[in-house]
Amino acid sequence: MDATQWAGVISFGLASLICLVTACRPWPLLSMANACFAAECALGLRHGLHNAVAAAMGEYYSGRGPVQIALILLALGLGIASLLRQRTDKAGRPRNAAATTTLLSALLFVLETISLHDIDAVLYRPAGGLLVIGWLWLLLGAVTVAGALIEARTVGLKRR
Repeated sequence: MDATQWAGVISFGLASLICLVTACRPWPLLSMANACFAAECALGLRHGLHNAVAAAMGEYYSGRGPVQIALILLALGLGIASLLRQRTDKAGRPRNAAATTTLLSALLFVLETISLHDIDAVLYRPAGGLLVIGWLWLLLGAVTVAGALIEARTVGLKRR
């Protein structure tokens, strides 16, 4: 594993642990999602998934443009709609930053899996010893941790 992968594993692993310990809403989904992100950073299965989809779509995907742009717009639309719809939980309480940031992390992985060259050129550009995507992973993990800790401080640790 390289430094960028380690950044993702540590960032999302810590986010998963903090979400688990604080029982951050919606518990345990946030902990499990962030653990999956950490595993994905280590294993990189999304690259194989992308290659399998590209091979299955054949020439529809060969232009590496219109289909990917449509998929990216669809993913962004669904992600934004989900974020707007999920501003409150079932009890009417506002969602915390940990839940919102976990959704953003999932959206980043989806966008990276779709893999449009112009987006990849930005995400895989070296910056300060890591790739840009590694810095995004660190940022998303840190905001998730902060959101979980703020919620725990606000409503207290939950007893299971």
